[in-house]
Amino acid sequence: MAFLHEHIILPLSDLLKGESVHTHLMDLRNVEQWSERQLHDYQQEKLRQLLFCAASEVPFYKDWFDDHHLNPNEVTLDQMPIVSKAIMRQEGIERFTANNCPTKDRILSRSSGSTGEPFTFYVSREASSVNTAAKLRTWYQAGYRLGDPYMKIANGKRQGRIKKWQDRMNRCIYVPFYSIDDNALINVLATIENQKPLYIRSYPAPLYLLARYRNSHTGYNHTPRRIFTTGSTLSDAYRKEIEKAFGCDIIDSYSCEGTPNTYETPAHDGYRVCGYYGIIEVLDNDGHPVKDGIGRVVSTDLWNLAHPFIRYDTQDLVEVRNGQIVRIMGRESDAYIASGGDIYTVHNFSHYFLYDIKGVDNYQIVRHSNDNVTFNIVTNKEFSPAKKQHIIDFWQPKLNVAISVNIVDEIPLMHNNKRQTIIREQ
Repeated sequence: MAFLHEHIILPLSDLLKGESVHTHLMDLRNVEQWSERQLHDYQQEKLRQLLFCAASEVPFYKDWFDDHHLNPNEVTLDQMPIVSKAIMRQEGIERFTANNCPTKDRILSRSSGSTGEPFTFYVSREASSVNTAAKLRTWYQAGYRLGDPYMKIANGKRQGRIKKWQDRMNRCIYVPFYSIDDNALINVLATIENQKPLYIRSYPAPLYLLARYRNSHTGYNHTPRRIFTTGSTLSDAYRKEIEKAFGCDIIDSYSCEGTPNTYETPAHDGYRVCGYYGIIEVLDNDGHPVKDGIGRVVSTDLWNLAHPFIRYDTQDLVEVRNGQIVRIMGRESDAYIASGGDIYTVHNFSHYFLYDIKGVDNYQIVRHSNDNVTFNIVTNKEFSPAKKQHIIDFWQPKLNVAISVNIVDEIPLMHNNKRQTIIREQ
């Protein structure tokens, strides 16, 4: 079955879509055997090609090289400007689009991000193929093989005939998940029981809601081999609830526009970056590399010549040890930076509600324009008025602001099935 899907159906799918996923999936098997030196030399050659393309074909970078009187063959990566989503929006998509990239060779892509802000950019078909192959290779390392039945729980109907055909050929059970009422949860859990997928892939937030319902109701028995999470931060609280409900291991992954696929190892000893696709730098607020501690992800896409992402500030925070990513902390907007400079991420808050205090099913933090903070919390029968005061007493001295606690019935997902943990009022 795996041979049929990998060597016949996948190449046929590539032919229909004008992509080359199969070729790069085969290449990645060889790349995994490369030494660090071989990978470094490969990245430098790809980077040289990328910078030459940017300097000659991309208006934003052509102007930058001209203004600084620099030759792309002599520039190192750390000399290039750091760009952000805000800069790309301000400049406009045309300023970052390569003039020599034919329309048929690029795909218009949209990313909402964790804040739901729209962002439009192009991806070359080649880059899309490499990225898909890298994700498949991640799944392979966790036991998956093409042709294994899996379920994708997503936020919207499947669009396009080719996508639907791919789902049938790849034995993908596509389940749209729009709301968080009991009927929606029951329907998705019933589909899991009936279809019995070997693997499940989704954002952490809807999986957590499904897990919480399943843990409090009987009649659900199917255990997949593994669950793959992506798209937003997987907190310790979410991981514990999901693994308890489904009785299997979670493999987390991280990626966004312009970043190489970064995935948790099956041994859970950190995250690996697909260096074949791109380069990730972890930098502090002054732009210096972070070897140990928390820093921002700045990524360079080595393949997307249609719309280069060079030193793209993702605004995501990660923790590194000895230069290796060991924890995805989440969006910079999902971190609370106290007046003294201390950083509290979703993991800090989740750990508190998971281990230090019982009775809270979910939470959201609202930082008001006057810097005071409100904790919106969804409680269960273990919660008590004394615990409400405990939250205030615990967090007020840490955040150094006035704290209030508001008990709510639910904290809704955003339209993209993600949940914003920390909200900043303007």
